[in-house]
Amino acid sequence: MIAPSVPPPFPLQWGFTTRLDSPNSAPPIRLKQIHGCEIHPANDEVQLGDGLWTTTPGEAIGVRVADCAPILLAGLAANTPWVAALHAGWRGAVAAILRRGVRQFEEQGGHPKDLVWAIGPAIGRCHFEVGVEVIEAAREDSTWRDDLATESPSGKFFFDLHGFLRAQALDLGLDMRKDGSINRCTRCEPELFFSYRGGDTEGRQWGWVQIGEKN
Repeated sequence: MIAPSVPPPFPLQWGFTTRLDSPNSAPPIRLKQIHGCEIHPANDEVQLGDGLWTTTPGEAIGVRVADCAPILLAGLAANTPWVAALHAGWRGAVAAILRRGVRQFEEQGGHPKDLVWAIGPAIGRCHFEVGVEVIEAAREDSTWRDDLATESPSGKFFFDLHGFLRAQALDLGLDMRKDGSINRCTRCEPELFFSYRGGDTEGRQWGWVQIGEKN
């Protein structure tokens, strides 16, 4: 497992698994992911959506990815430990799943600047070739910059998903000094990561987080 490169704000376990990690190290499946932006409080049921949050110590939550970006958030909301795990492909990113996640934190009494955050390994712009419809959708976001996409030899575009999500994070008021992101391309490292575009149609790695148990 690869841990975010920033100290957590309270005792927790969190990080991003690789294809080398045992499946037994993953949390229970609590989401049926649909490339959307619905975020739910975690419970024992499998819910339809792409994000979970919890304030319950010892309750592991996570998202499964194989090119999409896993996002982990952790902070004190009204002095209560709060964590979230989000699944962001390009559809979720342009539909503002990160904005929804931060809004959930605010609704619990938190302030964005207090969040520690990490975007995990995902397909890099070096391999994430998309159609013009993806770029047109991303351009609707207020944080769009033209350097987040470059035209590919085929006439499509190479899209910087990691950079797009980070621009959103900073626009939301997240502190860059609390950014523990792991910007590694899943397609470039097939020995370490599952990649759907690399042919891994079944295997998934996790981004997961768990608040430490109370003593």
